[in-house]
Amino acid sequence: MVDYFHKLSDYLPRPPVGGGILPYWLLFISVVSVFNSAQSYQKDLTLTRKVYENEADPAHGKPQVTNLSARTFGTWTLITSIVRLYGAYHLGNPQVYSLVQWTYVVAFWHFFSEWLVYGTCKFGKGIAGPAIVATTSLVWMYLQKPYYVGQLV
Repeated sequence: MVDYFHKLSDYLPRPPVGGGILPYWLLFISVVSVFNSAQSYQKDLTLTRKVYENEADPAHGKPQVTNLSARTFGTWTLITSIVRLYGAYHLGNPQVYSLVQWTYVVAFWHFFSEWLVYGTCKFGKGIAGPAIVATTSLVWMYLQKPYYVGQLV
């Protein structure tokens, strides 16, 4: 059993000397996002519609979350998951670090614009998770950039 856990740890990201848990956070968010992406490809859109709780088109009363929009969102989520997963293992690379940060900027913009500009979301449990993850990750990465890439912010 000990050998199994030792082998599993071989696949975890290696933080820089002195520690740091940001790589593990990125790995965790990547794995969770892969499952979120997978659920977007299901015919049942219940979970996706929870994020966009105000998503009915007022002009027609029809849901704006369709199977196509859910799959598109799932594809976007999968791409960001891959970038963040890659970043978990390569945070010392300034270009990779910046790409990972940009995935959170885009996520932040998407969710907050859907809430404040387009009105498809209401601030509730559906949008709270993505909003907290995007905001926390952006602030964390901004503050920790010098530690991981050795550059001034």
